[in-house]
Amino acid sequence: MRNLIFANITCLRKNKLFWAGIVLSMIYSAFLLVMNYLEMTNSSETAIMQLNWYFLSALSVAGIFCPIFSGWFIGTEYSDGTVRNKLIAGHKRSSIYSANVFIIFLAECLVFVAASLVVFAVGVPLFGCHFLYPMQFVSYLVSGILMLGAFSGVFTFISMLASNKAAAVAACMITYAVLFVTANFLRITVFSYYGEMPLASMSDETIRLVLVFLYDFLPTGQSSQISSGILLHPYRFPLYAIVNIVLTTACGLTIFKKKDLK
Repeated sequence: MRNLIFANITCLRKNKLFWAGIVLSMIYSAFLLVMNYLEMTNSSETAIMQLNWYFLSALSVAGIFCPIFSGWFIGTEYSDGTVRNKLIAGHKRSSIYSANVFIIFLAECLVFVAASLVVFAVGVPLFGCHFLYPMQFVSYLVSGILMLGAFSGVFTFISMLASNKAAAVAACMITYAVLFVTANFLRITVFSYYGEMPLASMSDETIRLVLVFLYDFLPTGQSSQISSGILLHPYRFPLYAIVNIVLTTACGLTIFKKKDLK
C-alpha cells in the first residue's frame, strides 16, 4: 500500500486541478481578509476581525473542493486503465481503495493548509493575532479535519463506483448538491425549532431529534456549522465524522471488491 500512496502522491503533484484548488483557496482567503479589512476601516462593528472564522471557512472551501477533485482524480484512473494496471501488478483491491481515500483526504488537507497560510500571512498583519476562545477553536479545528476525512470517505466511495471520469465527476457533484441543499434545509428547520418554537409547542420530539442528528451527522451539515462557528453539539462531531469514514469506506470496499473492471 505504501507504493500505491507514493504513486498517488506523484500523480497529485502533477495534477492541474489540485494546483488550481490550492490557488483558488488562497485567493478566496485573501479576498475575505481584504474585504473585511476594508469593512473595518468603514465600520468596525460589522467587520470580522477574529482569525477563528477565516481558518474555519478554509475548511469549508476544502470540503467543496473534495467532490470535484475526487471525481476527476479517481475517474481519470478508471479512464486511463490505471486501476486495472494496479490489479495486474498484484496490488490488492483493499489497498487500492484505501490509498485513494488517503490521497483525497491529503489533497483536501493541503488545500486547507494553503488557505491557512494566507490567513497567517495576511490576516495577522491586518487584524493582529486575534483568536477567541483558543481551546474551543482547536477543538473545532480537529472536528473540521475529521470532517474532511468524512468528505473523502463519501466521495471516494462514489468515485470508485463509477466507471469513467465523466460519470464520477457528475455523480460526485450531484451528490454534493443534494447534500448541500439537505444541510441548508436542516439548518433552517433546526434553527427555527431552537430559535422560534418553544419546546412545549413541538408536535413531535422524535422528528426534532432526527433532524438535529442528521444536521450533525451529514458532512455538509458539519461544514455549515463549522464555517459559522456555531456547533450545536461539538463533542459529537468527531464521533460522527469517524462513523462516516468507517461506514463509507467499509461499504465502498465491499462493493469495489465485487466490481467487474472491464
